[in-house]
Amino acid sequence: MLMLLHSWYMRIVTHPAFTIPMFIASLYALYFTPLFDFLMGSKPGHVAMMLHFLAVGLFFFWPIMGVDPGPHRPGHLMRMLELFAGMPFHAFFGIALMMASAPMVKTYEDPPASLGIDALADQNAAGGIAWAFSEIPSVLVLLALLFQWYRSEQRQARRKDRAADRDGDKELEAYNAYLASLNARSH
Repeated sequence: MLMLLHSWYMRIVTHPAFTIPMFIASLYALYFTPLFDFLMGSKPGHVAMMLHFLAVGLFFFWPIMGVDPGPHRPGHLMRMLELFAGMPFHAFFGIALMMASAPMVKTYEDPPASLGIDALADQNAAGGIAWAFSEIPSVLVLLALLFQWYRSEQRQARRKDRAADRDGDKELEAYNAYLASLNARSH
């Protein structure tokens, strides 16, 4: 399993230069092209689309907030920047759906009258939901990242304290000796 996680393939598909464009392009390439109508025309197509979005989401979020070892593990600040990189594109996607003047999917353009559904109003509401609620998971991920960062700093501080207890804080002694030598040179 570790060989797979550190393979060249995983290095590519978990790198932000791949995950961020894939995350963004998936929305626009599927929803704003005839491919979406084709996929929504059948149950297997719909399932394939859902599996695609699940896989893209996993590859996007694993390097950002995953705790398992992986080939791409940037610092916490960089992970936050990676998270923020896709947010405006996702928000614009929701706004585009919300502001559309015609239904995007021909398959659902004329629902049975007995259902009482206005396809355009339904699509506009979906755009509003995509716009408004796309930020909620991002905020939750941001909070998880902040918590991970805090825990990481706490572990590092405890590790340094244990090392200082073992060796009498040689790092501090070396730093103080360096400062003393600088002070001696200036006098």
